[in-house]
Amino acid sequence: MKNLLLGILLSFPIVLFAQEPKEFDYVANEENGFTAVRHANTWGFLDANGNMVVSFRNDLIANENPKPGTIGVSGIKYPQIKDGRAIIKKQKNGINYYGFINAEGKTIIEPVYLNLSNFSHGKALAIKLEKEELGENQLLGKRVISYKYDIVLLNREGEILKYLEGPFPVSVSRKKLKEAPEINAKWLGENLLSVKGPNGKWRIHKL
Repeated sequence: MKNLLLGILLSFPIVLFAQEPKEFDYVANEENGFTAVRHANTWGFLDANGNMVVSFRNDLIANENPKPGTIGVSGIKYPQIKDGRAIIKKQKNGINYYGFINAEGKTIIEPVYLNLSNFSHGKALAIKLEKEELGENQLLGKRVISYKYDIVLLNREGEILKYLEGPFPVSVSRKKLKEAPEINAKWLGENLLSVKGPNGKWRIHKL
């Protein structure tokens, strides 16, 4: 019994160190009162007082070679909390889906989108996947399913404020969606947005 208690007591410093290490492999720039820090292959967030507010996790978005000027996950170098939200990812059948956590690490918007932008002025762009059953292939005995996606505008609670452009055809497979579909959009102001549609033309949206 004494050996068991001693073992438990000795484990506490190790557990605490694993949760909040004093050294990090990378420290990002402070943004909006939060700082992203990396430990091995996991990321977390510190607040302005250096307290760990989001524990280390492996689903926050970071790219060693981000694409500059790109709206969406491929343009993000390290995790960021913007408007109280940070993007997370979840893989299903080899395909990444994206959602948001809040500044405490709680999932606010489930990872169901093929791509997301960070929030700005309470709004985020998202690629929403739609599935349509067209019937059944009698020869193969399988359902015929068609997929498409739309570019939509979300609020901080995950409600869709507006369908912007679409539908865009898409093949839902690990090979075809190795990278997230691009969000071809440009913010022209806090409430003005230009989005490229399926016909290759850009349209202006007043929000």
